[in-house]
Amino acid sequence: MSIKNLYNGWKGMACCTVVAAMTLTACSDWDDHFDANTSVLESQHSSLWQNIEKTGNLSQFASLLKKTGYDEQLSASQTFTVWAPVDDSFDYATLSNQSNDRITREFIENHIARNNYPASGQLDQSIYMLNEKKMLFSGSSQYDIQGVSLVTPNLSSCSNGTLHAIKGRLPFLSSIYESLVNFDDEIDSISSYILSFDEKKIDETKSKKGPVTNGEQTYLDTVYYEHNDLLEIYDAYINKEDSSYTMIAPTNKAWDKAMATIHSYFNYVPEFEFIEKPADSRVVEKVKIQDAVAMQDSISKVAMISSLFYNNNIYDNKKLKNLKEGETLNCDSLVSTSRVKMYGEDAADLFANTKRIENSNGSLWVTTDDTLRMRTWTIWNPEIRLEAENFTYWADYASVNGEPDIKTVNKQNEEVLGTISNNRYIEVEPASKSVNPEIFFYLPNVRSTEYSVYVVFVPANINSKYYAEPLKKNHLEFTFAYADEKGKMTEEVIKDIDTAVDTLQNVPGMTAKVDTTYVGDITFKTSYVGLYTSDQSYAPYMRIRSRVSSKQAATYDRTMRIDCIILRPKDLDNYIKAHPEYKYDRGLYN
Repeated sequence: MSIKNLYNGWKGMACCTVVAAMTLTACSDWDDHFDANTSVLESQHSSLWQNIEKTGNLSQFASLLKKTGYDEQLSASQTFTVWAPVDDSFDYATLSNQSNDRITREFIENHIARNNYPASGQLDQSIYMLNEKKMLFSGSSQYDIQGVSLVTPNLSSCSNGTLHAIKGRLPFLSSIYESLVNFDDEIDSISSYILSFDEKKIDETKSKKGPVTNGEQTYLDTVYYEHNDLLEIYDAYINKEDSSYTMIAPTNKAWDKAMATIHSYFNYVPEFEFIEKPADSRVVEKVKIQDAVAMQDSISKVAMISSLFYNNNIYDNKKLKNLKEGETLNCDSLVSTSRVKMYGEDAADLFANTKRIENSNGSLWVTTDDTLRMRTWTIWNPEIRLEAENFTYWADYASVNGEPDIKTVNKQNEEVLGTISNNRYIEVEPASKSVNPEIFFYLPNVRSTEYSVYVVFVPANINSKYYAEPLKKNHLEFTFAYADEKGKMTEEVIKDIDTAVDTLQNVPGMTAKVDTTYVGDITFKTSYVGLYTSDQSYAPYMRIRSRVSSKQAATYDRTMRIDCIILRPKDLDNYIKAHPEYKYDRGLYN
């Protein structure tokens, strides 16, 4: 990390010399008076570094400035105020053995601010230091900064700023990001992953532009800032001092244990088959993955961290600010920065057996029992819900004697029990009354795991309470097509599935509710996360086909009214059956 990395910055300002009245002491004779004024005038023409270097009781501070290269910064024309700890008032020996980056960030830049801040009059001023930490500069006849006394205010008013001598080191409280960098416990698996996305970028608004050379902009005074794509993608600005976040950090053992589970959901094969138009040519095509192992590792790590960050300033997340170590979190839900919602018991369990590390911009909670307490289905292997009216999921459609008529319909009859998600469904009507329609849906983002498959059907009287015809069941066949563990296209057929029929009290025999029909359990051998194109053609598909014979026409309806498709991880399905009142996020993947 260079000494300019975290500059907050303003451009270099014209020097301003400030001579406070309190720097002039009473003199016994003219020579004393002359000498004092000469000293002040000399300091005004000397840089901050020159004045620090020649001040006897600032030798330890001067040594660390030189070690980190800040002697050059304080010799430049930019204007700074320095609060310099006097010798033997801080842990000099310990600091000297730390890395230059850490000394710079936690000590040097913690004692320097841009611009001039003389100790004069009544002060009660918040000041941002070079490392963006906020300090309170206050007092009148006696001054202190963040509780540390100034032993010599306005020690020198220099050509490029102001110098104060203080008794002790200013307190430094790490941000969550800095805790990841410096934390002593074993969390380097997650920290090294996050930090691998760090990069320096030029702050063009704060850098002084030079000439354009060979078509590229050069800079006379370059100000950099640190950027991390991963944190930006997840809106997790744990490296910003003006934010407030909570982060869950697994130890290395907890990371390894969770990664072993996550990896199982993201099995990829180097080459797999797919069918782009399943109702037409059914030509099998192939696609290759450049590095299946690397893809598994990359996506697994993204899945791991995607629900570890929480903004403390929104919703019930605000309760995290005051949550103490060992307490049970009592909230309706938490919302991660990746927009995943975790309800009561799941949210509280995140903080069980963790220790809280207080930070300048929130808190870091580190696991203590080598377990990341996150249910697999909250983010790593979530329920997938596909709205049938979303045409991007339509792989194909057909009838024996022509294409079916597919239209999107809005719900109207409120007397029908149940709720249509997104208030829309599709109606798949055969080309003629004597044929069976079928429709194919892509199933994007499925993991290599077992799902319980449900399809939500809508009754024919959904549009009108005055629907006069007898309502009929659908008699259906479901076909699932996907690549097996060797990448070969395979099909699994589930036949003779009937939708349920409930009755309205006043109209016997009529379907009276939106029906969630269990289709069966399907195990996908490979993961498709990240493998589909804009038209989803690489994804596996499910065919829903009406299978009504001429003899069954009086009992069954060939028109299919489909609300949505639910692919529920088997573990979640079993848990819901054992805990019917369990709440979980159902909206993320609609």
